Amino acid sequence: MLFRYRKLFWKAGWQAIVSLQSPVIQDKEYKVRLQSTLGEYLHWYFTDKSFLHSIDWMGIPTRKLVTDVWVYQEILFETKPDLIIEIGSLCGGSTLFFAQMLELIGNGEVLSIDISHEYFMADHPKIRKITGDCSNTDVVEQVKELSKGKRVMVIHDGDHTAQAVERDLKLYAPLVTPGMYLIIEDGIVDLLNPISKTGQAYSSGGPLKATRKFLREMGSQFELDMRRERFILTTNPKGYLIRKPFEDLNV
Repeated sequence: MLFRYRKLFWKAGWQAIVSLQSPVIQDKEYKVRLQSTLGEYLHWYFTDKSFLHSIDWMGIPTRKLVTDVWVYQEILFETKPDLIIEIGSLCGGSTLFFAQMLELIGNGEVLSIDISHEYFMADHPKIRKITGDCSNTDVVEQVKELSKGKRVMVIHDGDHTAQAVERDLKLYAPLVTPGMYLIIEDGIVDLLNPISKTGQAYSSGGPLKATRKFLREMGSQFELDMRRERFILTTNPKGYLIRKPFEDLNV
């Protein structure tokens, strides 16, 4: 990926060096606001709850980075899943987004799994709900039954501790069909300063730690798609994985 886009990265690096000598943004009103680093911006976007909680899709809180939302619509259009398994939905903004995208595409439905749908606000014919712990045996069996014979995509946005993500990936990764995506959200918590409030909350590691371990163990079945990070701004570092075709597997 770095080789393919080497000219782009070289140009960006060169511009960064020049900007140290002469600020890119000259306008006094916007200079401070737009001179923050990408890391500072991501930290603010993800950790400033008053801002994060203000992000809606069709009036329903969705709490996602807008560049990741754009990437999602690209993936949905390219892969056209029959079933999206969303682990963790909260208010349902992202669930509604997925359902409406599938409606536009003309295929598929969304399965929202959450330990509680008390705050769930989304309502759409393409949304189905299962309320319960995603690691519960009964819940897993229900999901397996609904997945049979379908092209399945899995999105993990549940408990973000590394231990919980590892557990859930073992349960749900096998349901992802070849050519479809397994997406692990919010690995950005592993990138933040460990002494920050968010960093302290994930002192034992978060989604990125679990994803890296998963790729080491399951690299023969899943591959990382770094094209989905080409906007650079993402809260899902190394979180876009594709299930390899069965003929590529060493089994």
